[in-house]
Amino acid sequence: MGDQGPGEEFGCEHCWPPAADGAWKARSTLTRVAELIDESHFHVMTLACPRCTQQFVSVFTEIIDWEDGDDPQYWTLLPITGEEAADLARQRVSLPETKLDALGPGRRSLQHDHPKGVERYIYWGTGIHVGMHD
Repeated sequence: MGDQGPGEEFGCEHCWPPAADGAWKARSTLTRVAELIDESHFHVMTLACPRCTQQFVSVFTEIIDWEDGDDPQYWTLLPITGEEAADLARQRVSLPETKLDALGPGRRSLQHDHPKGVERYIYWGTGIHVGMHD
């Protein structure tokens, strides 16, 4: 993919297509590999493409405001190397958020944001930034 760092190619046309909307749709076809952190408002897991075996880390955060039920929710999907996936799996629940934030700086990531009172939007970003969560 053209938006990766030098020498980095991730995924296939099925799991990591050029359009962000297409990549979000493709996310539903990925297979869950490992649950790393499973809290009600903070969820981190690794996923893999059943076609090319590319692994991804998925980070979900939510902030509960106790009003209207329209709580802000954010997802990030980042392709990772086999070494990164193994390192994450070893750490699981003891995985510090700073470790997630340090993954893939400059590497293209998929962002799916749903701020309170605003239409959801999907776009390409870089790396991971674990936002606030309950």
